[in-house]
Amino acid sequence: MENFAEVKKLVDDLGKSVHDMRQNNEAKMAELAKNNGVAELKAAQEKLDEQVANMVKGLTDLQRQNALGADNHKSNDDVAPEIKAAFNHLVRRGEGGLDAKSLSSLTNPDGGYLVPRDTSGRIIKKAQDYSPMRRYASVQSISGDALEGLNDNGVISTGWVGETAARTATATTQLGMWKVPAHEIYANPQATQRMLDDAEINVEAWISGKLSEAFGQAEADAFINGNGVGKPRGILSRTFATTTDASRAWGTVQKVASGASGAFVASPNAADCLISLMTALHPKYWAGAIFAMNRYTLGEVMKLKDDTGAYIWQPNFQMGAAGTILGQKVDASFDHLPSLGAASKSIVFGDFSNAYQIVDKKGITILRDPLTNKPYVGFYTTRRVGGDVINSEAYKVLSFEA
Repeated sequence: MENFAEVKKLVDDLGKSVHDMRQNNEAKMAELAKNNGVAELKAAQEKLDEQVANMVKGLTDLQRQNALGADNHKSNDDVAPEIKAAFNHLVRRGEGGLDAKSLSSLTNPDGGYLVPRDTSGRIIKKAQDYSPMRRYASVQSISGDALEGLNDNGVISTGWVGETAARTATATTQLGMWKVPAHEIYANPQATQRMLDDAEINVEAWISGKLSEAFGQAEADAFINGNGVGKPRGILSRTFATTTDASRAWGTVQKVASGASGAFVASPNAADCLISLMTALHPKYWAGAIFAMNRYTLGEVMKLKDDTGAYIWQPNFQMGAAGTILGQKVDASFDHLPSLGAASKSIVFGDFSNAYQIVDKKGITILRDPLTNKPYVGFYTTRRVGGDVINSEAYKVLSFEA
């Protein structure tokens, strides 16, 4: 961990100050009983408070610097054990017998506690199990409230002219800006104090697992169906048209009709729409493109045959357990894509690394709440995540309509 020696010294100093504070508090109670020397003890208490506050600020600043400088792909297993121990104490006992400032190495100025970086990393990593879009989309950690970039349609017109012919102005490329804001998502798992007191239970793993599931399921749905209001905007929340890239407005996504409402057309042409879907996507995106669907839709696709009677779906465990269609990888873990139905957009083919941008604002906070829902202890947890389509030409959808 960066600045580990400095962090350790601050933690050691903090522990000594808290110990001194405890002794001072005990002495204060004894003096109060005698009603003597209260002013001197109060001054000593304020001095200790100031010392602890300064050390806490140093710890918090170092933690933030480390978080901002950390590589997204770097392992976070080097978190100081003192910080992990403080987090574990917070989860099991709350502030308990320790002064609240003794846990402030984890404190966020907005309230709550920053999850240690390795726990935060596991939550994000495990969320991928529930949120398949994270496996393919571009993911960027940010320290601000949004990520911005430019759209360039790349079109500069040209013209052929004779030697002495006039040269008129030609159209130039159009630049536009996209912006993906980070939205707040929360979860509030509950546990009994008896469970938290049980030393045999790995509380950190339990909290991590519950939060992974809650956050993962919520963002997986938002990346597909979110309307962009207080949540990410999903790939199915765009405007759709059957027109090609050359004539379709930027931001509108092309859809290909299956030929029948809520179904594939009858054999032997049932799979023709999949060929049309694939070839609608520009070949420059094919290398990174996948067929995305849920497992029920995959079951219907696996039944399709070509005009020779051969199944168009092929097992290919090198490409993934869901095999391939027309030589392209299939991922059937997109549970939030709809199953076949009238006008359902049940199959998506595209390169999500170019099409979709996910943003994660660094930091996950936990607020321990033992009072609201007695006898349960709540862990009100928040993080910031956003997502939106930034390239509407990098994916196509198959709409089950005539």
